[in-house]
Amino acid sequence: MRNARLESLGHALIIVNPVAQSGAAAGAAERLKRFLTMYCHREAFDIAQTERPRHATELAAAASEFDTVLALGGDGVVHEVANGLMQIPAAQRPMLGVVPVGSGNDFARTLGLTDITDVSGTDFSALLTSEPTVCDIMRITYETSGSGAPRRVVEYAVQTASFGLDAAIAIDTHTMRKRTGLTGAPLYMASGLKAFGRSYRDYPVRVRFDDGETRHLRTIVFAIQNGPTYGSGFNICPRASISDGLIDVCYASGPVPRAVALPVFLSAKNGRHVGSKHVHIERIKKVDLTFSAGDYPIQLDGEQIRAKSMRIEVVPGALNVLQPLDIGHAEPIATAEAPKRPESSLSGRQ
Repeated sequence: MRNARLESLGHALIIVNPVAQSGAAAGAAERLKRFLTMYCHREAFDIAQTERPRHATELAAAASEFDTVLALGGDGVVHEVANGLMQIPAAQRPMLGVVPVGSGNDFARTLGLTDITDVSGTDFSALLTSEPTVCDIMRITYETSGSGAPRRVVEYAVQTASFGLDAAIAIDTHTMRKRTGLTGAPLYMASGLKAFGRSYRDYPVRVRFDDGETRHLRTIVFAIQNGPTYGSGFNICPRASISDGLIDVCYASGPVPRAVALPVFLSAKNGRHVGSKHVHIERIKKVDLTFSAGDYPIQLDGEQIRAKSMRIEVVPGALNVLQPLDIGHAEPIATAEAPKRPESSLSGRQ
């Protein structure tokens, strides 16, 4: 296994969303480059700023000559970078590093990176003691809905996928953040209370877990998780692990009165919702969903999609992800075998 601490990141590409955290990410990227250069004199570090939606995916997909790709921003840029890396054959796929400078940072939280930067991205010390660990990813295959002919699309999610009320909340945070300046858990909580007040409803769906029988449900929330949290720390699937070869599902199906559902929603912040009789947990390898309408709110790592039906399945060990060595997790992620690369890709670049 190659030692993947800071001195051996190799040729690294820093992909930054310059508008993340109200523009703080752009300056954080320059400070990160200086930090890496100071501690790793022989390595080369390039910066690429995103200019449009999905641009980070394009940049990462073209990064096969790099050894490491660092995603600097929130869950959105991590989502795009991971989708780009999955377009590269596994043997050439760079390691993924995450520098959380965003409003949600749930995948970073799963990696134990919550505290490595303040909102200005000035403290990068966790990178000094990181190593590559294998990480599952979720593959989502769906048929689009909306205008135009339906298309079959394949995307990936590193942390979360959901539809229903919780997805509506996640999608609404984009506009509410611009309007209110809120970030993190307060932003998600504000959007949640708004959704409960204005758009509480159920979402009829046909569900098939693994190869079991099809169930007809009227769900309110339906979250499919690779890691345990979404919504900036809501512990929706407390047992979820990004290295167990499984995905966890948490759903609530109706009828559930709004007055009952709201306290359950609030208790999910600390994972206490799991004891509710209205909440169901599944641990599976795949789930097939067929929606009764094509306008359901659906999100992948906080990014909205439109779909009539979808399959979500785990791809075990798809990514090598940099993780701090001492994160205090009860179930440490398994150590990855770093991809073998020509010697020239790791040395002699100034």
